[in-house]
Amino acid sequence: MRVIDLTTPEDGRAPEPDPGAATRWAPRPAHVLDLSAVALPTRTAGVADIDRALARLGCRPRPRDVVLLRTGASGLAGTPRYFTDFTGLDGPATDRLLALGVRVIGTDAFSLDAPFRAMIRRYHATGDRSVLWPALFAGRRHACRRIERLARLDILPPTGFRVVCLPARGAGPGAPPTRAVALLDD
Repeated sequence: MRVIDLTTPEDGRAPEPDPGAATRWAPRPAHVLDLSAVALPTRTAGVADIDRALARLGCRPRPRDVVLLRTGASGLAGTPRYFTDFTGLDGPATDRLLALGVRVIGTDAFSLDAPFRAMIRRYHATGDRSVLWPALFAGRRHACRRIERLARLDILPPTGFRVVCLPARGAGPGAPPTRAVALLDD
């Protein structure tokens, strides 16, 4: 079995595991959806983009499977473009994955939502408040976990592996860090 650490540590060190935290979300079967070709003007993947990625995958995630979104953003880590040049999900696309029973969604991007400037442009163009942090709010309506800033999704197979999401001790405000590890059978 090969183990691939998918964590992108901010300081070069892996987060410290928290032995007291529950790990009921893992290990779970996982799938990589390739969203790297989603059009850049909106930087937002919709339901049609998710459905196309699922069709290319050739299978449907089952309830409680993990879905990892490969946007190509991890190749920009360490640069200012990492925060602006990635694809996020709109609300209906997030709802689509949650309706399949997916409860853990990970991405190699800075955020599961579209970049802030792209959201603000859409909001100013439409006046529609639902374009602001739609994936975040969809996640609040359903029990799910989001894992952002993953790395090495490009070396994973599209399906046929498992992911373990190990909670790590947080060091300050914000969402608690997660150490995500892919398990591949040889």
